[in-house]
Amino acid sequence: PPMAVFAHNIETVRRMTPTGRDRRASYDQSLEVLRYAKEIAPNKLTKSSIMIGLGETTEEVEETLHDLRGVGVDVVTLG
Repeated sequence: PPMAVFAHNIETVRRMTPTGRDRRASYDQSLEVLRYAKEIAPNKLTKSSIMIGLGETTEEVEETLHDLRGVGVDVVTLG
């Protein structure tokens, strides 16, 4: 069956990316992956996930959600 949802996790807020995830993946790189996925398949759902409770602020979470929406992400899960 065809893919229903393209998922790529941003994992955490920008400030915490260097310590909160693998150094081979940057915050901006993840945004670009999600943007490109939506560009090449605009009718497919895109999804990302953020871990909460690692020391981020409410404002940083809001900024991340805004960034994800800005690249066309349709679904976000919080862990």
